[in-house]
Amino acid sequence: MSTIHRVGLTIAGVVALLVVGGAFVVQGYTGAQADAARVAAAQATAAQQTASPTSTTDASLDPVTVYVEPMPTQPAVGIASPAPAVVVPGPGPAQPQTTPAQPTPAQPTDPQPTPPVIHIIVPSPSGYEDGNGGKDD
Repeated sequence: MSTIHRVGLTIAGVVALLVVGGAFVVQGYTGAQADAARVAAAQATAAQQTASPTSTTDASLDPVTVYVEPMPTQPAVGIASPAPAVVVPGPGPAQPQTTPAQPTPAQPTDPQPTPPVIHIIVPSPSGYEDGNGGKDD
């Protein structure tokens, strides 16, 4: 193969890559434009539904503090009597069955431990900061 054929083949490969890549870029651009148009239409209809002539919006709403109390921890379960020992029959002399020592039931140290309380501070929609670093007074 001569040099001119190699150059032509290389140029054809680069052009093919650019065409395929360009198709992907155009497809992504048109898909993003369609998604943006759908989102804008949904926001416009939502704004029309919630807007009333007498309603006013307050952009300086205070942050809302939400206190979440987690579910209580389940108490520890003590073993009243263990399962019997399992003997697997197999070739050879029979092994004598041994019984395991009876375990003592676990005694809970704290009958009902209290879980920690999680504090979540939800900022206002406008991003208003009251200057105390998100701490409650």
